[in-house]
Amino acid sequence: MKKQSRLVKVVIDRVSRLNLLSICEKYLQTDLEHVVLSLYEQYYQDKDIKESFRLLKKDSFSRTKRRWINSAIKDYETQNQKKNKELIGEYRLLRKYYETSGKELFSEQFEGISCPEEVMKRRIEALTQWSNDEARYLTDYLYLHQKTRTQIEKAVYTDIAVIMGITLTDTSLQALDENIIESPFSTVENPFFANTRGKVHLTDPLLEREGKEYFLNHYNPYEDEGYQLLIEKEYVEENGNKVSDLDRLDYKIFLEVMSHRDELFATQKVITIKVGDIVKSLYKTDSKRNYKTVEDRIAKMKHYSMTKVESNRKTSYGIFDFVDITTNPNGTRIAEIHVNEVIYRDYIQRQTVRIYRNKVEKLSLDSSYHLLFVMQKERLICYETKSPYTVSRDYLYFSTKIRFRKRRKQENLKEVEEALDELVQQKIAVQSYRRSGQVFQITFIPIEEEEVKNLLEGDYEYMPLSPYKHIE
Repeated sequence: MKKQSRLVKVVIDRVSRLNLLSICEKYLQTDLEHVVLSLYEQYYQDKDIKESFRLLKKDSFSRTKRRWINSAIKDYETQNQKKNKELIGEYRLLRKYYETSGKELFSEQFEGISCPEEVMKRRIEALTQWSNDEARYLTDYLYLHQKTRTQIEKAVYTDIAVIMGITLTDTSLQALDENIIESPFSTVENPFFANTRGKVHLTDPLLEREGKEYFLNHYNPYEDEGYQLLIEKEYVEENGNKVSDLDRLDYKIFLEVMSHRDELFATQKVITIKVGDIVKSLYKTDSKRNYKTVEDRIAKMKHYSMTKVESNRKTSYGIFDFVDITTNPNGTRIAEIHVNEVIYRDYIQRQTVRIYRNKVEKLSLDSSYHLLFVMQKERLICYETKSPYTVSRDYLYFSTKIRFRKRRKQENLKEVEEALDELVQQKIAVQSYRRSGQVFQITFIPIEEEEVKNLLEGDYEYMPLSPYKHIE
């Protein structure tokens, strides 16, 4: 799914830079994203991409070019009386104009060309160049709009499929995906993961919901609003009534799992992954201990969920609804993970924040890791909405994004300062900030052109900023 999402964006971006876009808008009856996905299934899904691309260019693309140009030239050279389109049609119009207006006016009109035959000679040269140039598409055909609607639609589909093949065989696309981390809004906007490591303080009485009992951990940044971290009673008791909070390592493992989304995720909300792939991405060695840590953390996330309590509503969501870790006959450890509906919807609707992996890995503080995604989202919104890159955010804002474990406000404000300091020092998202009491005035690093192409997966343009004013 990750690959498809990136593919759709890149293909649509490439189409939008061509004359092809206006032709799509005129002749296609469905949206471009649907067309791209359908063509992917038809030509490339579960196939040898390079071979499929080669056959497409040979059988549909190049052959259509040759057929069109040969037919046009033949009709012109034989002066086909039954045809009055393309080369022969243009020639007859020019001949009529030449006979009516005379050679002098004709030559003046066509910048020194003396007769219709010379115009047609140049047209044929141009068509021949188009036919032999692999970088020129079917929809660049000089007489495209004189084709039937069916022919035009087929040409559009073929061109998009060719662009898709070019994209899929572009090794830089895969390399880019491997160098980007993507977090859903649900875990950016809500403090699901704590800012530091530690045990969870559990409270009674137990909460009962849909036949299951949960221990609660309350987090209330506001007097009448807050969050409840829910942990399944059975899991707590299995661990001697002492369980650790969801921390930075859990967040990293969660994002690594989600980076392995594929078509099965799109249709069934399921991710099947080799545990070793997660271990390799997080650790320098693939020791038994590291395997156990990753497996325990993946299983742990199945037992945690969160409820956001507001004055007039409650919103509940989790991360993983089901986790099954087994060993294949060859000894490979495999995790089958069913993703929660809320997280699933974020990725499907591209409600995600994307950051370069090497930037994230530079961070040493847990609080910086969590805050980075929050700051990156606001930074991207500033770009999309053409807003100033300086915003004002107070303590309550941060307390709804980061689940502080310390009770004293001043300690938490100091933690925000330290996190922002690291982002500034590492030159990640935040350019500078100034604190005044409990309010932080933050200036983001302006978005660069390369980031627009690589990181703006979702549509931030109509997404409101948090309810705090910009600083002009």
